[in-house]
Amino acid sequence: MKSSHSLATLRISEWEKQYVRYGVLKTMLAAGERGAHWNEGSSVGYQSGSRVLDMLEIDVEASHRHCQAAQDGFFQACDRELVKVNLFYSEKLTEAHRWLCSVRDMVQAGTESRGGGAGCSSLWTAGGLLHAYRQTRRRQAERELRQAIRDVHLSLVLLQNYRELNYAVFCKIMKKHDASFTSTRGLKWRNEKLDVSPLHSDIKPNQLISELESLMCHLTGGDRMEAMKRLQVPTAVGLQPVPGWAAFRMGVICGLVLALLFLIIVQVSQAPEWTALRPFLQLYKGGFLLIQFIFLLGVNMHIWKKAGVNYVLIFELDPRDHLSNHHLFEIAGCLALCWGVSFLACLHAPLLPVPLQLQPLVFYSLPVLLLLNPTPTFHSSARRWLITLLCRLLFTPFHPVTFAESWLADQLNSLSPLLLDLWGLLYFYTCEVDWGDPSTLNSPPIGRLQDRLTCLIQCLPPWLRFTQCLRKFWDSGNATPHLLNAGKYSTVFLMVAFAGLYSLARERPHLVSVRTYLYLWAVATCLSVLVTITWDLRMDWGLLQGYGLLREEMVYRRRAVYYSAMLADVILRVSWALNIVLAQMGNSDSVATLSTLLAPLEVFRRFIWNIFRVECEHLNNCYHLRVVPELHLTPLTPNHHSLLESIMDQEDLAKDHGKCSTVKRKPNLTLWCPR
Repeated sequence: MKSSHSLATLRISEWEKQYVRYGVLKTMLAAGERGAHWNEGSSVGYQSGSRVLDMLEIDVEASHRHCQAAQDGFFQACDRELVKVNLFYSEKLTEAHRWLCSVRDMVQAGTESRGGGAGCSSLWTAGGLLHAYRQTRRRQAERELRQAIRDVHLSLVLLQNYRELNYAVFCKIMKKHDASFTSTRGLKWRNEKLDVSPLHSDIKPNQLISELESLMCHLTGGDRMEAMKRLQVPTAVGLQPVPGWAAFRMGVICGLVLALLFLIIVQVSQAPEWTALRPFLQLYKGGFLLIQFIFLLGVNMHIWKKAGVNYVLIFELDPRDHLSNHHLFEIAGCLALCWGVSFLACLHAPLLPVPLQLQPLVFYSLPVLLLLNPTPTFHSSARRWLITLLCRLLFTPFHPVTFAESWLADQLNSLSPLLLDLWGLLYFYTCEVDWGDPSTLNSPPIGRLQDRLTCLIQCLPPWLRFTQCLRKFWDSGNATPHLLNAGKYSTVFLMVAFAGLYSLARERPHLVSVRTYLYLWAVATCLSVLVTITWDLRMDWGLLQGYGLLREEMVYRRRAVYYSAMLADVILRVSWALNIVLAQMGNSDSVATLSTLLAPLEVFRRFIWNIFRVECEHLNNCYHLRVVPELHLTPLTPNHHSLLESIMDQEDLAKDHGKCSTVKRKPNLTLWCPR
């Protein structure tokens, strides 16, 4: 702990404002020390005479008063900081104690119900089905309890670190005071106020942590090693080192990918006709978008780590087992290798025994098989998290929506060209390809989609977000953000619909007026672009507020980054609208080529959007002082509430720790329960 910068690296970003302001206290000490030295030095410059001794006595007295005033102001500031830290610590400790009481009571209830349950001889009876249903619900409840215990345990460990760090800061600043002013007043303040405060004397967190360990040991069948493994404290976000073997693998993959790209560029440049390459560009466009998205997501995670954004909490990932940015770089690199090999194999299809149409089928089957792999390999926990998220996304209206689900639906909005290409290939391989005729297997498998089907696929991601907004409105009852957001996605429906109608009208100008649909499409596109840009900057990023169009609190230091992102979002939103229109006119080869070139720009825009959207959510967590996810437990019964009230009346930690406080503050002790 050599400077305030080293202290900042140990702090929890969500609790940043609740720590001791070491920099402010250090500045006060430095100012008081400089003032005292100036007064001492100024007395030397007086000339000799009859009034020299009087002037010296006045200067010594003024210097003494200045030092006394500086020390008084310093200790008053320390008193205020100690009250602030103790009050926050007491609130969080009381909140954790309440959750522990709730978890303890539910564990006891689960033990009694398990002991009273009876087995069932046959599953194919009413009693057997009921027993199986109860067993499933019991296992789900046990999983929720284990997760709740882990979250409460993690919050208590973080609270312990918070207490120890603040205590160390106070000790350091008191030693610095005594050394600067040659006094023992700092030691006296430490003995009389700091050492008797909860930051040093409270042993309650250790007792709560021990009880949580016992509860986890009970849920794991008495296996203490397994319980401690589950309660292992994860490494803070941004402090995970890159393994040496992983860095070596990424270096090898990067070299191979660059070599394949060089070979592809050479082969494309030597092609006699550009038209012969257009089918291959359209064929592998979706795979390139997927690789680009995974790679840029890894860059997003790297930026969040460097800036201190706790994306693990935001996406409710397992802090002990989740993918990091170098894992995503490896996945993107491996897929890029397969993509390059498959592309070269298509270019040299006459020289290979494998038919051309099997090459893209093998490539696109690889990520699907990797995702659906049932074995506990290749980051199985991350794959389960993604599959669960996708399944919940498909059944959005039937359950509450989390931030991760809405974020994933937003990503699918940018990956709509990938969805179109995958559906076209799926339709081709299931309905159009003739596997019995080998002569037809050497033409590129470009699936042609009908205009109506194109509109439906493009409307699917906005529809998912539309239903999510309606579900959030149903759960919260707040119409201002959620219904307005639903209206924003409805403008996308209008734009896609009028673009499709305009494309059909161009093919049949004798039936309808082409100009009418052109005007309707233009109005819908302008409306959608204006609404989406305003929502991105104002609601998703929290900008366009106050002087300078920025917010007061910013995670990223340079203001130019925000202005550049705002300009890029405006430009790339226009390209996104243009790409949707081109998708409706994909019958022309030139239009398909232009759409292929514009699709990566939308993925890049989503990369920029992710940086500031997650930053805004992180600031929201900082505002609510949230360091662990919401505990998803069943609501407490009135009997449980009366039990907790009697316990808290006997042990009112916040009241005991806040007696010396002169600032009254209402603690946040509310329990969150799902509907």
